[in-house]
Amino acid sequence: MAGRSGPTFQKRQKEKARQEKQRGKVDRRSVRKQEKALGIPSSNNEIDYAFNPYEGLDEYVDPFAEGEDAPTDQSGDQPANSPAN
Repeated sequence: MAGRSGPTFQKRQKEKARQEKQRGKVDRRSVRKQEKALGIPSSNNEIDYAFNPYEGLDEYVDPFAEGEDAPTDQSGDQPANSPAN
């Protein structure tokens, strides 16, 4: 009968760990809620939908769009990317 206390003790430890984890979650949630109310940006990876990665960049101008020919090699006979005959 002396060996029966093991599982009960383990269950108690497991339940304490679960409760502690829940308290930690509640604490983190309350901190986030307070930061959000104060307007402090959060430290996690939230998506900023207002972010525009193209803002401030110049418009791309295609050099071949204005009717210019493809660049030629040094002899000027063939385009640079085409194979020689």
